[in-house]
Amino acid sequence: MNLNSKNKIACVIMSIGKRYHKLSSVSYNSFICHNKNIDTYLIDDNKILSYSCSKFLNKVSIGVLKYMLSYEIAKNHNYSKVIVLGSDTITCSRLDEFIDDDEHDILATLDYPYRLITNRIKSPDSETHLNADVVCFNNFQALEDIISVSLNHPIYHEQGGLNEIVWGSKKYKTKIVDYPYNQSSVIYNARAKGNIIAAHGEKPWDKYVSRYYVKDNKLFSYDNKQIKVFHYCEGLGTLSESEFNNLLNWWIFSCFNEETKIFFKNICNAGDFFEKRYEQ
Repeated sequence: MNLNSKNKIACVIMSIGKRYHKLSSVSYNSFICHNKNIDTYLIDDNKILSYSCSKFLNKVSIGVLKYMLSYEIAKNHNYSKVIVLGSDTITCSRLDEFIDDDEHDILATLDYPYRLITNRIKSPDSETHLNADVVCFNNFQALEDIISVSLNHPIYHEQGGLNEIVWGSKKYKTKIVDYPYNQSSVIYNARAKGNIIAAHGEKPWDKYVSRYYVKDNKLFSYDNKQIKVFHYCEGLGTLSESEFNNLLNWWIFSCFNEETKIFFKNICNAGDFFEKRYEQ
């Protein structure tokens, strides 16, 4: 366990590309709103240049670069724990399951319920597929190992690496904080969109997301679980500018109900993001 500086925690959000700037501001503001006393880094196109990992820009995937950046920040500043979040996340609560757990090397979260299969590893089943965009590390050797094997996953990149280290090497003590899903009281990732997988070209998320509700200043899913982190999880980097804008506007105006958007504004410090059309 890496405990060089006990209880010194970082959160890293990387936002490369103009299209993500407004989106990542919501990620950053919502995290710091709910999680005090954590050093939170929002690294954009300019800030990345001050880090040595920037030499890998356009040489590795953005996801792998984000893990490299997180490792560099964690090691250079002697953090004991680093939380890594995608720029397309909204933090809706204090992340107790990450912050208060110093026992596990890797604190992971669930992706969509399908079995991840690469040429090197398979997740045990559809319920144990891990997503790489909402994760926490107490052991930076684990993060370094994920970066190393991720370079061999041209399709799944850091997500393939994370699943391989957790399910293949089994060197590290891992906890999936929202598993098993049916017994979990919290959601940290894509399952908030519906505990389902979508057919190609389909987006059935609105019928689940539209049923979110707020109770005691907490956001709950259609199946009564507290949403700690919402993750769009839409492969936004693969879209054209118009597709990107249209998809986010679909979320804003067709998926999130008014109660949820008010929660994002008043409880998560999202400003007017959910009150107007998204434009880059």
